[in-house]
Amino acid sequence: MGGNSSKKPFTEWDLIEFSNITGVPLPTVEKIYKDFQNVTGKNNKMDKKEFRQLYKEMYLNVQNGNNIAPFLTDHDLDKISDHVFETYDFDGSGKLSFEEFAEVYLMLNHYGGTNPNGTTKKDKFNYILDQYDDPTPTFITRERGQQLINNLNKYQTLSNWNKSLNTNPTTTAWEHHWNKLDDGSGRIPKDKFVDYITKTNEYKDHF
Repeated sequence: MGGNSSKKPFTEWDLIEFSNITGVPLPTVEKIYKDFQNVTGKNNKMDKKEFRQLYKEMYLNVQNGNNIAPFLTDHDLDKISDHVFETYDFDGSGKLSFEEFAEVYLMLNHYGGTNPNGTTKKDKFNYILDQYDDPTPTFITRERGQQLINNLNKYQTLSNWNKSLNTNPTTTAWEHHWNKLDDGSGRIPKDKFVDYITKTNEYKDHF
C-alpha cells in the first residue's frame, strides 16, 4: 500500500485477477490498461489530468451494484480524483504508476461483505498486500504495519468523499491496533493481521 515497499509490475495474469477482485469486466480492465500505456508510454507514469480521466472511466463501469454514491457530478469526481492523486503521490513527483492506480481503485470502491462475484474483504486486502515484493510475505513487520495502518487512516477521508458523507471518522494511532496483535516478537502473521483489519470497525468498510 504505497510508501517504501517495491510494487510489482502488472502482467496479463494480474489484469485477470484485478477483474475478478473488482468485478470490472476483463475487456474493460484491458482497455483501460492499454489506454494507460498509450498515454504514459514506457515510463509507466500518469499525471493528475490523465488520472482524472482514468478514474472516471473506472468509476462509471462499476457504479451499478456497488456502494459508490450514484449521483456524483463531474466536478465532484474531479475533486475526489485530485485528492486521491495527491494522497498517493508519496514522493511529490506529480506522477502515479498504473499499479498505484489499481490500489487506489480497490481501496475506494467498497462492497458490503462479499462483492457480486463472491470476492470477500479478506480476498481484496490480501490481493493488495500481494502486489508488493516483501522479504517476509507470511508476516507483517512492525514497520510495515505502521505504514499500512497509517495509509488506511489516510483513506478515511477519501472513503467519506466516495460515500458522500459529511462527517469525518476518528482515526486511531497505529500503535493502538498494533499492540492488540503483537505478541512481543515485532511481527504478526499476515493472516491474523488481515483478519483483524477487515473486521475492526475502524477499517472494515474500506473493503
